Amino acid sequence: MKLPRLIARNLRRRPLTTALTSFSVALGVGLFAAIGALRHGAEQGFQRSASLCDMVVGAKGSSLQLVLNSLYHVGTSPGNVPFSLYEEISGTTGVLWSVPMAVGDSYAGSRIVAVTDDLFEALEIPDYGKLRLASGNAFAFSKEALVELHHELEEHHHEEDEEAEEHHEHHEHHEHHEHHEHEESEESGTEEEEHHAHDEELHHLIEEHQGLFVAVVGSEAAAASGLQVGSRFTPAHDVSGGAGQEQHEEAETEVVGVLEPTGTPLDRAIFIPLGAFYLIEGHQPTEESEFGGARDPLGLSSILVRSKPGFYSLSLWRSWNNRLDAQAARPADEIRNLFQVVGNVDAILRLVAALVVVVALIGVLVAIYNTMGARRKEFALLRALGAHRATVLTMVMGESAAIAAIGALIGMLLAGAGVWVASGKVHSMVGVAVTVLPGWDEIQLLLAVTAVGAIAGLVPAWNAYRTEAAHHLSGQL
Repeated sequence: MKLPRLIARNLRRRPLTTALTSFSVALGVGLFAAIGALRHGAEQGFQRSASLCDMVVGAKGSSLQLVLNSLYHVGTSPGNVPFSLYEEISGTTGVLWSVPMAVGDSYAGSRIVAVTDDLFEALEIPDYGKLRLASGNAFAFSKEALVELHHELEEHHHEEDEEAEEHHEHHEHHEHHEHHEHEESEESGTEEEEHHAHDEELHHLIEEHQGLFVAVVGSEAAAASGLQVGSRFTPAHDVSGGAGQEQHEEAETEVVGVLEPTGTPLDRAIFIPLGAFYLIEGHQPTEESEFGGARDPLGLSSILVRSKPGFYSLSLWRSWNNRLDAQAARPADEIRNLFQVVGNVDAILRLVAALVVVVALIGVLVAIYNTMGARRKEFALLRALGAHRATVLTMVMGESAAIAAIGALIGMLLAGAGVWVASGKVHSMVGVAVTVLPGWDEIQLLLAVTAVGAIAGLVPAWNAYRTEAAHHLSGQL
């Protein structure tokens, strides 16, 4: 009988022991492989999304928060930058394209991101290309249209300020000639009139720009919300997606396009023209508004920038970081730094998993060693039939290696299932597609576990190697 068949027969003779020891190895290997594969796949996915642009320009604060909020739609915006900065950036030598963004609303758990149509025309995804639509069309809202509308809204606000100042002076004049009761009545009536006038002006602006209330929906956002071309929805204030959000009833929006899946956080967002965002109730300036600051209602949450490589990229990054009202973050650098921190945790988890594998392999050694007493006559018979000592040694080590290999293979399958489940969670949380295929690392791990398993079987194999055929068969004669 050939040695592999002999090893297989011996393993089948002890099915419970073989199954339990293999499964213990599988748990350790599965944990070790899953941690490494998930970390590697997640890092690749995050870096792929980070390469959508060279820089993200936003308010001063945490550069990582700026990148996560702008590209991955996670967390909150650190604040706004002046709209004038976008005009300056878009006209700067060395800038290939720039996309302004404003956030603050959501629908059915998906964030609404206000942009210009440069997002669809200029942005390119590695190994994918430009954005493509599964149905419908992208909306048209250019930089020129945005600048024109922004200037119109600024002038409108300045006119409101002037009217408010005139009314305030008129009200102060009447304070010297009327009784207190009459003043309160007039003040209350005036506030109601101002509020009614503001609503009428806002309604007029919305009607004038009704064509801006359209949206292009990411593939995952469309699947989660049920939106499709022709659907209408009402944005909700805030990005938390919780119950009880204030609805922007005046801003009912029609879906005109649905994007094809990209494997990036773009899949989780709903995109609307930036002009529509400025027209929504609660997004207009008030008397307390401070233009140019981090709370500028007509400012921008961030600006995505693609620059020429080399000197231009470094020069622009330095110049924008020298500003007092903005900062420039490099997404690739921020994600690399993030995974360096995550890598420390990852190393600890893999160390724990490696210890589990070692304990499991020791279990293999103990399981085989405990059978040696009952198998001495078997080894003696093999020796009597002409088997060499080395053959017996190899057979026992082969059994140990086979148990380890079976466990490692099962562990790989468990790791694949675990990564598949975890990748779905990662994609739903941050929109990053984690795709992990078996590679050289997995093959190396399988070979290493099998080799260590064979070494673990060396102790019981040496015991079998020393078996004397004459001594153990003499009692049977």
